[in-house]
Amino acid sequence: MNNQRGLILVELIAVLVLIGVIGSFTGFFLYTGTNGYLKNKNNTQGALNAQMALDRISLELRNIREITPTPSSTSVTYKSETLTGTRTLKYVGEKIIINIDPDDYTLLEDVSSFILSYTYQNLDHDTVPVDEVAHIDVEFNLSEIDKTFKTKIFPRNMVEKTW
Repeated sequence: MNNQRGLILVELIAVLVLIGVIGSFTGFFLYTGTNGYLKNKNNTQGALNAQMALDRISLELRNIREITPTPSSTSVTYKSETLTGTRTLKYVGEKIIINIDPDDYTLLEDVSSFILSYTYQNLDHDTVPVDEVAHIDVEFNLSEIDKTFKTKIFPRNMVEKTW
C-alpha cells in the first residue's frame, strides 16, 4: 500500500478558495458598514448645519422693521428692531450669506438651490392696501445630502403698535 502523508494539491486549492470566499464576505461586510456609517454621519452633520442656518435666518427675519421695497427670490435687505445696521441675507455661489455692512458671514455652504418668497397683506387695515409682509418663506436644498429644508417666518414688527 502506498501511504501518503502531507497535503495534496486539491486540498490546498480547496483551502485557498474557502479563505477567499470568507475574506470577500468579510470585506464586503466591513465596506457596507463603514460606508453606511459615513453616509449617516454626513447626513446628520448636514441636517444639523441646515437647522442652525434656519434658526439664524428666523432670528434675523423675525424682528425686521423695514424691508427693501423689491426683495428678490435670492436676497433681502432689511433693518432689524433688535439687531444693529442694515443687513442682507443672500444666496451667492452655493452659499447662504448674511452681510452686516461691510462684512459677509457664511451661514451654510453646499446649497444647491435657495428661494425666498414673501406674502404681503394689509395687516394694519390702513388706507394703503397690501403693504406689510405677513410672512416670509425660506427654502433651500443641500447638495451633499439632497434634502430640502424650509421654514415660514412671521415678522413681528411690520405693523406699528397703536397702544
